[in-house]
Amino acid sequence: MNNSATYLEFLRFCLNDNYPIPACIKEIRWHDLLEFSIKHTISGLFVPTVLMKDGKLKIEDFQGNKPTDDDVMEWVFEEYRLNRNNTRLFEHTQKASDWFLENGFRNCILKGQGNALMYPNPYLRAAGDIDIWLEGGKEKILAFTKKYYNEPYNSMHVDFPMFRETPVEVHFHPTRMFNPRMNKKMWDYCDIMGPEQFENRITSPDGKYSFCTPTNEFNLFYQLDHIFRHVIYEGIGLRQIIDYYFLLRKRYNDGITPEANEKFVALLKKFRMHKFAKAMMYLQKEVLGLDEKYLYTKPNKSEGKFLLNEILEGGNFGKYEKRLNASLEGVEGHFRRFIKLETFRLRLLRHYPSEAVWMPFRDLRRTWERNRTKDGDTPEEKKTTHE
Repeated sequence: MNNSATYLEFLRFCLNDNYPIPACIKEIRWHDLLEFSIKHTISGLFVPTVLMKDGKLKIEDFQGNKPTDDDVMEWVFEEYRLNRNNTRLFEHTQKASDWFLENGFRNCILKGQGNALMYPNPYLRAAGDIDIWLEGGKEKILAFTKKYYNEPYNSMHVDFPMFRETPVEVHFHPTRMFNPRMNKKMWDYCDIMGPEQFENRITSPDGKYSFCTPTNEFNLFYQLDHIFRHVIYEGIGLRQIIDYYFLLRKRYNDGITPEANEKFVALLKKFRMHKFAKAMMYLQKEVLGLDEKYLYTKPNKSEGKFLLNEILEGGNFGKYEKRLNASLEGVEGHFRRFIKLETFRLRLLRHYPSEAVWMPFRDLRRTWERNRTKDGDTPEEKKTTHE
């Protein structure tokens, strides 16, 4: 069993109650597990188990492979870091939501701390930035944000640096697709669903924070598209897959019917995401150990294995992608690098043709935008790893 397989087996144990202690526990190198979990921004899922705080393990269960004192100190510091970062991010999320509401913009927090509230311990999810979707449309939102910061924007969001330590992205649209026709449908659908999202207020378990997050059904659709887009564009990590795990559990526990599943699958087919959803269901069931009752469609093994390989190769938002870096090494000139990049992306065409076929056109547009910026025009596109 390779290291990734070992860590994924231990992850299943950490995620699921009544899951047997895996035999691989005697082989785990706890420092290496921490590095793996940080690479995929999922360290908080291991912390309670490794530090024996969740009751899953006793000393004898480690089978002679208990973490050393140095290992324990590393994991304790990671727990402290996660708690500190999440406390700050919750506070900033609350302030951002309240401030925009006071200025006349109903809003909804996308991913981030909204996802954290689905975790057993909301303070142990890897903290990132704030994505906040405002009601009002692009022109109205930009007219307001430019009063404070003249930041670059793209078709989906504008940067709004209202906090020193926490990036904020103000969204006109929660997501998008690369296929122009499908993207128009996506934005129309989001406009229809928006009012319900701007009223779906939730409160943290400790009662300290309260803001709007997407409803279960819209969240399930939106986050699947977010993951789908990043797989095609730059890569995705295990954190986003595990966010979806907790979302599926929440949706089921809040109450769901077979008819609702059928309606949801029909929506995915309309947006050509059903094949990707079946790959996601494979990861949820076979990799993360989620019971089949939580799934809304049948898993696809071959697509699921392809997706898992993409995740393990690239890490969170493709930050650890070595295949592309190796193919680009020594290649000079924009055109040759462009050809190498698009050749690398050909692997996606067989799996996700409706979206992947549009990537060369998107990349050419970005190049044009960058050149236009150099000529002194206002940029409308800015590459971000969270868009």
